[in-house]
Amino acid sequence: MKIKKIVNYPLLPIMFLLVLLGCEATKGGDDKQAAVVAGEYKSILAVSNLSPLSDPENQAGWKLNQQLSDEFEAGSIDTQKWYIQGTNKEFYIWKGRAPSQFAPHNVFVEDGKLKIRTQWEPDYPFVGKPPKKQEVSRYENITTGALISHNTFLYGYMEVKVKIPDAAMTGAFWGTGFQQELDIFELIGEVKTGSKNPETTFVTSIHDWRPGHPKKNKVWKHPHPVPGRTAEHFYTYGVQWLPDGLKMFFNGELVHHATQAELGDRWVLNNPMELWFDSEVFPWHGIPVEHDLPADFEVEYVRVWQQADDSLIDRAFFGFEGPLITDAYHKPKSRNSVAKDWFMTDKVAPYLKVTDFADNIFVTGRKSLALDLSAPDKGVYTAFSPNGSLQLDEGNYRINVSIWVPDSSSLPKLKFITEAPWLVTQSLDLNLLPKGKWSTIGIPLNRSKASLAQDRLRIVFDKTASTEGFVYLDDIEIVKQ
Repeated sequence: MKIKKIVNYPLLPIMFLLVLLGCEATKGGDDKQAAVVAGEYKSILAVSNLSPLSDPENQAGWKLNQQLSDEFEAGSIDTQKWYIQGTNKEFYIWKGRAPSQFAPHNVFVEDGKLKIRTQWEPDYPFVGKPPKKQEVSRYENITTGALISHNTFLYGYMEVKVKIPDAAMTGAFWGTGFQQELDIFELIGEVKTGSKNPETTFVTSIHDWRPGHPKKNKVWKHPHPVPGRTAEHFYTYGVQWLPDGLKMFFNGELVHHATQAELGDRWVLNNPMELWFDSEVFPWHGIPVEHDLPADFEVEYVRVWQQADDSLIDRAFFGFEGPLITDAYHKPKSRNSVAKDWFMTDKVAPYLKVTDFADNIFVTGRKSLALDLSAPDKGVYTAFSPNGSLQLDEGNYRINVSIWVPDSSSLPKLKFITEAPWLVTQSLDLNLLPKGKWSTIGIPLNRSKASLAQDRLRIVFDKTASTEGFVYLDDIEIVKQ
């Protein structure tokens, strides 16, 4: 993971100002880590040294992902990080829940906070019609806002300090990825209909967006009571997203841990996600009227930490979990328009394919690549990654791959090929591997030239006989030697 500096001011002026003002950065805590300094030095000064409130001594070795973190001190939205829904009347995935609609003028920075305002604006030029599945059939009267990260990430700890709008509106912090959604929270400020519990509850949930899934696609949720109304106080909410589960934190304290083992087929959070802040109407809790508005969803900060990852290729795609998103700045285009999958020829595809959870043979996530050894034809069975999915400098590397083989004496050989420049690795005889369990193998990859733009990886099985069983591959990574 690359960490880039937010501020690059000369060192001596900053040291002078820190001494003059007596500013000392602190780890975690309720306040931002850097003092606001006069003039042009009002940006955060030591942001990369911040630690999660859940781990103030940073015992886990977290590194702040500055592409996704924001203190909202700059005075305006950083459009290199964030896409504002409704810009130029264009929307990414979602226009908002009717009768409200996202409007870009409602998203702004003020007093060192991100604010998403909900207003009564019956004369606003609303765009389009809501989907038929929505509870209200038209957009009218209410405008609100949404902010979406351009960049995505896979696994880490997310922490925000927020106050929910004091109206019948939500304040939400959530993530979306390939066929998956994680609602870190989606909290209602004022309930007009039904129980008042949502006003004092921190709820995390998972949605399963796989095709053909039932309409009620919320497959898991966990509520946790908080000591006051979320619209009256700033609270700190955190979620640690692990390869095999979630940990939820309130004001730095662990309040729940859900694991992939207990969720089973409901665990779908295996692909990179982009982050959202938004406000919406939940008609089942009541709809605000004119005298309830305006109301603001206020965000003090968002911070995302990750741990070191040496792999130089997309971990989810090369773990066979989902497509490769080839353009991080794809908004407002559809995610599907920039998604690229593994390719197998029509002849090979019936026997070489990506598995799903039901096969229950994977290392992490829910999928792996499987070769059916009963294929009648001898010869080469190849899987191709998309053009441009491999971008390496010249140098010495190692391809690590996890392999599962059946108890058979006629197993194929395996090799990898990079295309631009063309380079073939040594072949691995799968007959030499332990049977019926996962083994992790390292294969040298030494390159005298850097990747060209169209470089990609081939996975090549050389099959000499037809036999029973399957060979499985998972979690390919390339690391620098």
